[in-house]
Amino acid sequence: MKAHVIHHTLPLPFGQLYGALKKRIVDHGFLLLHEIDTQAIVAKHGVYIPHLRQLLFFHPKYIAEIMANDPLAINDIPLKLVLQEIDAQTTQLSFKNPVGSLQDYGLKPEMGEELLGRVIFLLYF
Repeated sequence: MKAHVIHHTLPLPFGQLYGALKKRIVDHGFLLLHEIDTQAIVAKHGVYIPHLRQLLFFHPKYIAEIMANDPLAINDIPLKLVLQEIDAQTTQLSFKNPVGSLQDYGLKPEMGEELLGRVIFLLYF
């Protein structure tokens, strides 16, 4: 398993967690930039998997700092939450730790820590 990926298994149905996370992302000031329905995409090619969605999001206040200090860090944003249905009552949630993702750029380490804290806060129900 990749060292910079954080994952949690939650005792919530996929649909419930998916809806709640989309709302929490927006309610906490993040921009929900894009959503990828991986299950629907691969089904078009005859591959059937349980529910799998990717939510891409970011907070606009960090863009100015990134652009001023190391524009190459744009390669590691937006943030992405991956929701994977395990069974009818269980969903796995995973995301790249922004501390690890952003550490190789000329950014203040506090920004990655702050982003991590904000993402983790989204997960508390």
